[in-house]
Amino acid sequence: MKKVTLSVAALAIAISSYGQCDRPSDPNYVDYNVALKQFKAVEYQLLDLIDAVRMDMYYGHFDQDKGMYYINEMVKLQARNRDLMADTYKVFSIGEDMTRLDNNLR
Repeated sequence: MKKVTLSVAALAIAISSYGQCDRPSDPNYVDYNVALKQFKAVEYQLLDLIDAVRMDMYYGHFDQDKGMYYINEMVKLQARNRDLMADTYKVFSIGEDMTRLDNNLR
């Protein structure tokens, strides 16, 4: 009877503690949804800045050359942000070990 009681108690403790921690103990862990929101926020801010520079070019506050230079730089930042977003997705979808393997194959 003691074995049954102990095993039931152990099972109850295991069930109650399962899922208590929603994040791994790794301090470098980044939640994918949080990272995705940050990437999207940067993406939208860059789009707003590009629109603002285009409006300034239209109303004559910027020269065409200077405005296009700023727009091209922001498009480069957008590309880097998308690359970072893709790398983050790769880590979360395949796992870190497969990502290291993929980087070694390049």
